[in-house]
Amino acid sequence: MALARLGLPVSFRAASAVWGVEKPSPRFFERVIDAAGVPAERIAYVGDRLDNDVIPASNAGMFAVFLRRGPWGYVHAAWPEVGEAHARIDSLHELPEVVSDWRKRGVRVTTASERQ
Repeated sequence: MALARLGLPVSFRAASAVWGVEKPSPRFFERVIDAAGVPAERIAYVGDRLDNDVIPASNAGMFAVFLRRGPWGYVHAAWPEVGEAHARIDSLHELPEVVSDWRKRGVRVTTASERQ
């Protein structure tokens, strides 16, 4: 798994098809929390869509990371709602630093790609 190769503790990847509940349903994000077995505020949820990933994950209490990658990522990067993400990254290679900062400070973090 790519995230594990980055040195991040990855328990699982969520799959709506397996669970029979589609994003952005709050039920999907409840399933993520249940499967993780930790409180929502300890889960970093990474997605390339604001409407299906970032906003519902944030609403569920997770640390929501917007990944500007692929067609949806670039389209959604221009949306004003991108500011609702706790962090914004352009590559999964930025994720370890973001997660480390989040763990240390417990606050919203800014990546280098946001400062440009």
